[in-house]
Amino acid sequence: MIRRFARGTVFRSPRTKWVVGFYCLLVIASHAVQLTAGSMWSPPANAIGAQSVEVPTPRADGNDARDTIRLSYLERGPASSLPPILLLHGSPGQAYDYAFQRDPRTPSFLDRLGASGRRAYAVDLPGFGHSQAWVPDYSSKANARALVSMLDALDIDRVHVVCWSNSGGAGLWMSELAPDRVASLTLLAAVGAQETEGSGSFWFEHAKYALGLPFVVALPEIMPHFGLLGPTSLRFAFIRSFLDTDQRPLADIMAQTRVPTLILHGRHDFLIADWAAEYHHDLMPSSRLVMMDGMHFLPFLHPAATAAEILAHAERHDLASVPPLTGYDDRSPRVALLGPSAVVQHIGEHVRWWPWWVLAALLALGAWRKPTTVTLAAGVIVSTGDLDFGVAFAGLVMGRLVRGAEIPGTQGRCAFVTLVLVWSLVSLMIASIFGSVMLENGTRFGGWLLVPGLVIGVLALRFVQHIWTRVGRAGIKAAITQTLNHEWWPTWALYLPTVLHIPLFALRYRGLTVFTACNPGIENGGGFVGESKSAIMTQLPADCHRVLRTVAIDAGGPDRASAAIDLIENDPTLGGYPIVLKPDAGQRGIGVHLARCEQDVRDYIGVNHAPVVVQAFHAGPGEAGIFWMRKTKADDPRPIHERDGFISSITLKRFQCLEGDGKRTIRQLIIDHPRYRCQMKLFFERFTDRLDDVLGDGERLQLSFMGNHAQGTLFVDGASLHSPALEQAINNLARSYANDGFDFGRFDIRFENEESLKRGQGFAVLEANGTTSEPTNIYDPAHSPMFAWRTLREHWEQMYRIGRERVESGAAALSTAQFIGLIVGRPPRRSRHN
Repeated sequence: MIRRFARGTVFRSPRTKWVVGFYCLLVIASHAVQLTAGSMWSPPANAIGAQSVEVPTPRADGNDARDTIRLSYLERGPASSLPPILLLHGSPGQAYDYAFQRDPRTPSFLDRLGASGRRAYAVDLPGFGHSQAWVPDYSSKANARALVSMLDALDIDRVHVVCWSNSGGAGLWMSELAPDRVASLTLLAAVGAQETEGSGSFWFEHAKYALGLPFVVALPEIMPHFGLLGPTSLRFAFIRSFLDTDQRPLADIMAQTRVPTLILHGRHDFLIADWAAEYHHDLMPSSRLVMMDGMHFLPFLHPAATAAEILAHAERHDLASVPPLTGYDDRSPRVALLGPSAVVQHIGEHVRWWPWWVLAALLALGAWRKPTTVTLAAGVIVSTGDLDFGVAFAGLVMGRLVRGAEIPGTQGRCAFVTLVLVWSLVSLMIASIFGSVMLENGTRFGGWLLVPGLVIGVLALRFVQHIWTRVGRAGIKAAITQTLNHEWWPTWALYLPTVLHIPLFALRYRGLTVFTACNPGIENGGGFVGESKSAIMTQLPADCHRVLRTVAIDAGGPDRASAAIDLIENDPTLGGYPIVLKPDAGQRGIGVHLARCEQDVRDYIGVNHAPVVVQAFHAGPGEAGIFWMRKTKADDPRPIHERDGFISSITLKRFQCLEGDGKRTIRQLIIDHPRYRCQMKLFFERFTDRLDDVLGDGERLQLSFMGNHAQGTLFVDGASLHSPALEQAINNLARSYANDGFDFGRFDIRFENEESLKRGQGFAVLEANGTTSEPTNIYDPAHSPMFAWRTLREHWEQMYRIGRERVESGAAALSTAQFIGLIVGRPPRRSRHN
């Protein structure tokens, strides 16, 4: 469907036309219902007893007396000489929120305040409820001016202002513009200083809401929501109330105001974090903070307790001369988390103050490498209220866009950016909910429940991400296969048992790095890392027909491509085209290329600026890896450089092929194959221009061309090919290495057929690898993990034995400092002949 949409052919389907037509009818019906039935969000004004007053049109910089707007309000309670209570709602919201009754037998929040013997008003702010829609200014400062004008119109001298959620800015501006009119102020789970709002950045927050404007206002217009998403004017007022408001001055207002203020907050508020209320309390010298065991919706979930606090605060400050209370009444102390959960809590306490662009950059970098893991980690911190959802979303999107498609086969399609946006949003929401649940249990099992929870969370997110597409479901099956079969395991999982034996080997053979004395004819610890492939090949006999001619083209030459072409054309031992080109320090078959003409050589060298190897081509067709090691003195008492060796393993490399059925595309054949789908990303990239081609019945397509497991080749244990003749041929080859400097390693060979190979004939060496070369028969899927672990351990112990004997014969192992330098990229490039 996605591919058809990208080509523009999806709408040609009759079924699609019917679906689109039916959808359009639903949209038309939705608009008709909204026009005739009115808003589902607000009951009719006369049904709820709403009243209204005309006030001058408010703007942040002053009132416009030339025009007026309508302010709607609800009132409860008797007329009284006591200052009334003025309730302001959040965004989106309305005055009726305070008058709503879930149970007719239970008084509403507005009724509770009105029953105290004073008048209570709940006001629809401009643009909301039954107040004037489509006003010119929705800012909190303009709202404050409208409310002061309302007091004038109703002949109210002083009022107790209660601001819930986003109306906190309006209440604070009232205390600034008309401090003598505000008897007291209650910030009820309310916003305040810019630093505590989302990212803390005015510019980021406004960019966030500006980007949200078309999605919140315009998108529902083409959705058949039948009024569930509210009228257009409400959605517009919701976004504009944030866009028009500048919270940067509020911190100074809070610090300077002397209006008695009650900050009433829920410890578990997920919209305005508890630490924001504590910060506001620290800013306001005239404030008292009451931290309740609740969430953001205190008037609904805790109406009695909330009303009692507000009324007590109002009663204390009916007279202007009463000094404010300024303590911190913590009725829900913050739970001290343990273990890893405490680490998350500690991280959150710091990152909440970091600039948004630093956090976004760090998340982008993490998502570029490990998108699912970083998404889950970000969600956990978002759930604490210390990381803004928008900042996390922006960072994850940037990282994923740079990374490319996480599900093979989707990159480069027109829907890629949309998929990234949607999945980043959905996955972050899931991760935030997950984080909230996990941290609620942050004291169980010493806080360590978070660790397995994170593992399960990562797996769950990956499952949800992949289950929706055929390629994704194939990826799930591939992941299960890779988990159950050791040939696909990461390197650390295969080598961990061997690594745990290293201290024992170091003690037994008296030296941690003694194994680097092996292969004294090979640089960098006998070929531990970064050794030159061409330098090794030149140490084998140049006139030996079993060694393919190999020549290095150094980096930085004036015209390397021309030099390579001259060499190919004028050196008969290279055999001309086709010719093999590969990096001189290649790993896992990466960068190997078969050049068939002069232009291929220029193209390859043009993009590979490191040293390159030019090697004669051997048609094979077989390829194998033969591991040879020198005997120890327990098997042969002669001096080490005089000893023969033996073959410890043979690995046959099977190049993989697809076989068509005349029906399925190459893409479908790959994802349907139980083995090929384990490397479908590799094959998708390799055949990106042919994925939609259909192979004929019986037609074959070779998927892998290089004898490397990571490049798509199947490794099979070739022990059946072991023979005295082959062992003698390989032994002669290894013993012919210059100065007898080869003790331990693998010869990668090409051969004509298996029978001639068993006779020790018809093969040629592609590469000789040193100390860290692997006995690749461990990757045979027929073997078990125990076989792989045992084989690796035996090989490494043999390498330590040989290294110790080399040291005793006068060779030098790398020092610890040299070994560390080799790992971090400063190799002691030298050979160590005895």
